Amino acid sequence: MATKSNASYTNEIYHDYNWCYQKFVIEGLNHQEMAKEANTTVRTIKKWVVEKHRLTGNIRKEVKKLSSRQEDLIVGSILGDGHITNEKYIPLFIVSHAKDERDYLYWKYEILKDICNTSPRLIKSTEKPFGDKVYISQDAFRFNTRSLDDLKRFRDMPICDVMDRLNEFSFSIWMLDDASRSPTYWELCVAPYNEIEVDKMLDIIHRNFNLDCKLQTSDKRYIRFTAKASRDVDTIILKNIPNGLDVVKKKITENEISEEAIYFWVSYNNEKIGLRRFCDENELPYLLARDYYHNGIIDGDMLIDYLGKNKNNK
Repeated sequence: MATKSNASYTNEIYHDYNWCYQKFVIEGLNHQEMAKEANTTVRTIKKWVVEKHRLTGNIRKEVKKLSSRQEDLIVGSILGDGHITNEKYIPLFIVSHAKDERDYLYWKYEILKDICNTSPRLIKSTEKPFGDKVYISQDAFRFNTRSLDDLKRFRDMPICDVMDRLNEFSFSIWMLDDASRSPTYWELCVAPYNEIEVDKMLDIIHRNFNLDCKLQTSDKRYIRFTAKASRDVDTIILKNIPNGLDVVKKKITENEISEEAIYFWVSYNNEKIGLRRFCDENELPYLLARDYYHNGIIDGDMLIDYLGKNKNNK
């Protein structure tokens, strides 16, 4: 951090260059917030911050760095619902969510608050023509950061490099932004991405999070997770995101998610076979076989022997 001597000014805290630098540049406080903390007027703070210490918005734009938490949020949001504007010298990060995800948006705002000048605002629904039809958009909340040079590296980063930065937190953001949760499975929208990018996504999801999913053959705009992997996604999200947020309630905790199915397996002729199929192929009573089943995989020869001895007694 830059430092300066203030030998001739020692009476008030805002006389100290280092205090002003910390509050204005590093913590991102505005003049009103600094005045309140220093128990003085906004006019006085402006005089010292701008005129005496020469601390301007441009300096903050050039010097301020994102925290690791903010970086992770931006990574997940770039893949999801957020974006960084393309203006060369004025990169802004913009977040927007429907009104029923207000809590979620304000939670994101709190993480990014020190790089924002204004709080979220409500955007009322509007009519949008599309071809010969008119669609009505939902009410939504939106906020944007102020211009920050540190955002440029994410704006200019190839999307595959953004994916390489995924961790559980940013993955959770991506899923909550762009995926839907049915009672059985998660389905992630990948419509904006090309084949190479989708292949990269599948590889990272498998490798980094050990989740089983695949691109839908009937609709290649979506990646579908298996039922088991979907429960694992739930666990990742609930571990990393506050469980009381409206979006988490809607998609997980208050969603009617199906209970985990129980599968019975038989080892027979060096093959793992479902118990029902095994019974059908060998003309064995399924219910009696299920009663015999314990944790693990049943040996098929032992099961045939057991059922042969007991089926006449049932």
